[in-house]
Amino acid sequence: MGPTRESCVDVLRGLHAVFQLKHVITTRVWEERDLHPAAVGLLAELARRGESRVSELAQVHLVDPSVVSRQVAQLEKAGLVERRACRSDGRAQLITATSRGLETLDGWREAQVTLVQEALADWTEEDVHEFVRQFGLFTDDLRAHLLVPEAVR
Repeated sequence: MGPTRESCVDVLRGLHAVFQLKHVITTRVWEERDLHPAAVGLLAELARRGESRVSELAQVHLVDPSVVSRQVAQLEKAGLVERRACRSDGRAQLITATSRGLETLDGWREAQVTLVQEALADWTEEDVHEFVRQFGLFTDDLRAHLLVPEAVR
């Protein structure tokens, strides 16, 4: 049968709250004030994936490649990423996090982890794992649905 309209509204309210909290966390711990907070997510994605094309990063972030290109330019100017021409396709550029970018990201991530650990001090490890599992299922389903062209739905 699926969820009711009311429970979906509750989910959307929860997402809105999560987005607000994520923004507050990012702006509180990110020291590179010249960078848009979304660029932080791109840097984290590069650290996780390794060297990537702009088009690949845009697909993962569900945005237009021009958005990723602007973020890459900010990160490159700050010395946090570098780009090089792709050997197999000279038109494409590969983006990678620099050692400075990885160090900056580690410091930022550690500050975030500390903040979350303090906030969830009363949770058990099992509670955290169950939350992560359920939230992962939700984001996987939502991402899969968003990637299906509307004409196919």
